[in-house]
Amino acid sequence: MEIQFLEDRNNYSFTAKISGDCDLYNAQHLFMDITEKINHGYRAVCVDFSGVQYLDSSGIWAVIRIIQHSKEKTVDLTFRGITGTVRKVMRLSNILNIIKEEGA
Repeated sequence: MEIQFLEDRNNYSFTAKISGDCDLYNAQHLFMDITEKINHGYRAVCVDFSGVQYLDSSGIWAVIRIIQHSKEKTVDLTFRGITGTVRKVMRLSNILNIIKEEGA
C-alpha cells in the first residue's frame, strides 16, 4: 500500500490517495499516517480509495479508527473512490452508513 498526501496548507486540508492493498500488513500505517497529519492541525481530510484493490477487516478497523479520531478532533472527513470489491466489503461491514462520501 502507498499513500500520497496532497496538501492544501492555506485551507488546512489534505487528500490521502491510497493505492494497493489495505490489509493486515499495512492498515496500522494507514491509521498512523493519516491521524498524524490530523494531529498537526488539518481541519478537512479526504481519503481517496480509488487506487485500492483489496480491503480486509484490518483495513476496516483503520477506517473506523480514522473516523473516530476525526470526530474527536472535529475534522471534516470525507471519502471518495469507493468502488468494486472495496465498496462491497465496506457495505458488508456496515461502514458505508457512517461515512461521508464526497459528492453524495
